[in-house]
Amino acid sequence: MKRALRLASIIGAIVLIVLIIGFILAAIFNVLLDVLYIFLIILAAFTVAATVFLIYSVLLLIQTITTVRDEMKPLLSSVNQTVDYVKDTAKTAGQTATTISSTAQLTSEFALGPTIRTASAILAGQHMFRVFLGKGQTRSRAEERRKQQLEAMQASARGGD
Repeated sequence: MKRALRLASIIGAIVLIVLIIGFILAAIFNVLLDVLYIFLIILAAFTVAATVFLIYSVLLLIQTITTVRDEMKPLLSSVNQTVDYVKDTAKTAGQTATTISSTAQLTSEFALGPTIRTASAILAGQHMFRVFLGKGQTRSRAEERRKQQLEAMQASARGGD
């Protein structure tokens, strides 16, 4: 970018120097008025060309806007259809989630809950019968304590020998 700017500055300076030299030579040879008329004609031609290019660019802009507008209509229609499809899918997913939640709650209340309560009652009953018949945890705890006391006594006896 800097190189292009430097090049444009150099070209502009050269053109300015050539114009100044041309005006000086035109004044020396007394044809300054003719040079002025030639420059005015060239300037008018450039103005007409610029106007034609501007009109052409406006026509291209109008054509581009029309093309974009025509292309946007099907695109917006497609987006609307997609949004409707997503809404329907979300509604269906919400209904499915509600159904699954209701099914899980029903299963928990009528299948799992009673099954767990029944199993825990059976296990509690078995445990209670073991305790009453002497084969429960109370006897095993007592036996555990006796074992520990016996090991402690053996360890102290060995340590004293």
